[in-house]
Amino acid sequence: MASGLDTRQVLELVSAVLGAEPLGAAHLPFGHSSVSYDVALPGRNVIVRTNARPEVFARTGHNLAILAGLGLPVPRLLAADLTKSRYPAAYLILDKIPGRDLRYELAGMTAAQMTRLAGWIVAFQRRVATLPPGAAFGWAPIGGRGPFPSWEGLIRSELRGRAGRPQEAAIADLTARLERALPRFAPHFAGVRPGCFLDDVTIKNVIVQAGELQGLIDFDCVCYGDPLYTVGLTAAGVVSDVGLHELFYVEELCRCWGLDGRHRQIVALYSALHALNFLRQFTAGETAEWTQRMVEAARQWLAPLE
Repeated sequence: MASGLDTRQVLELVSAVLGAEPLGAAHLPFGHSSVSYDVALPGRNVIVRTNARPEVFARTGHNLAILAGLGLPVPRLLAADLTKSRYPAAYLILDKIPGRDLRYELAGMTAAQMTRLAGWIVAFQRRVATLPPGAAFGWAPIGGRGPFPSWEGLIRSELRGRAGRPQEAAIADLTARLERALPRFAPHFAGVRPGCFLDDVTIKNVIVQAGELQGLIDFDCVCYGDPLYTVGLTAAGVVSDVGLHELFYVEELCRCWGLDGRHRQIVALYSALHALNFLRQFTAGETAEWTQRMVEAARQWLAPLE
């Protein structure tokens, strides 16, 4: 594989590094630029993440150590090699946290379980916010420098779009409506400090089993700026992958954050922005029903802001 190791190589490295014979390995479908595997060993499982670009993992161990020190339930790093001296990719081996991404569990959870989970997620974000602030905004390792001089700069960059889908009518309309809405929130953006938050602890990277939180994963970087950005990403993810009927979980996140009406408008703005970027990135591989659902959700989030 161009971006990581194949199954045979992963089985070989686990045997060599951990000194135990693997029983098998399953390729995991998610991971962005990394190629990851769930490897079964006698009595336990480990996750092997591989990437042809060692810089992707350069600060992952550093981030995990700091988050573990804050009491967050992150996986233990068992081994790492970023040199590519033995294999054509860098790798990390981590303990596997039992359970599945929240996206697969949310529909079966009770209201009480969602409330409990929302409380944990907000509590963890508040712990992370106690870390020293950044020197700039956006994505970076803990203690690193984000790429944006202002939070509004990051938001406007996201609004411009990450990649080249044609400007279909619905996407163009949502883009224009968001552009008109942004100036209303300039005072909020200006007041955002570059505090540390976990940007991708949404309906993925939150591992749940039987309705209860088991742990958090995937910390190659964090983000510096407004933690409500992640609440909006969670809302867009719920509509995309689970359905409108499970937005109770997002309401509980807002309640646990103690958001007032103005801050709920900020969450709505972020939710619409993330929905727009989902439409730009994923429409080609999704159904017409999914596209319509995302468009309607974005419109509903934007309507009270206009």
